[in-house]
Amino acid sequence: CQANNPNDITKENFARGLPKGPQRRWVPLNGAVGTKQLSWFQGVLHRAHVAQERLIVLSHVILHPDATPDANGLTLLWNYQDVLQVMRKAPSAPVLVLCGHAHMQAYAMDEMTGTHHVTLASPLEVPNGSTAAALFEACADGSIVMKGRGVVPTVTLR
Repeated sequence: CQANNPNDITKENFARGLPKGPQRRWVPLNGAVGTKQLSWFQGVLHRAHVAQERLIVLSHVILHPDATPDANGLTLLWNYQDVLQVMRKAPSAPVLVLCGHAHMQAYAMDEMTGTHHVTLASPLEVPNGSTAAALFEACADGSIVMKGRGVVPTVTLR
């Protein structure tokens, strides 16, 4: 992280001057997925394909740069490219990736796989008297309905 960030990452303003986008991910609040985790994930994707299962991935840190709020990259996994590469090489990519970390709602679709990347809003960041919650429904037609409450919209992902 520090090797990729000209700021002192032990100070509060560690993102100062970093350009909007993936370069902004080099801050101490993100982290990376290790080699063993990537290998495990690759195996999970393979086994799901063999079993003809569709997968939803849950990750605290955001895995796609466009799924960060305003595509700013600030809450993006350091080695997001490695995780996306594993998903893109899988015989069947996950249908949905759900993340938090940014505390603000964001959405992207990976054009290579069709995987939906949803970053959920946090109840900590909503206006007083509101909420942020969602229920997900996997439908027989292959779509997923995100039934939002409060600041989270209701949408159908196909």
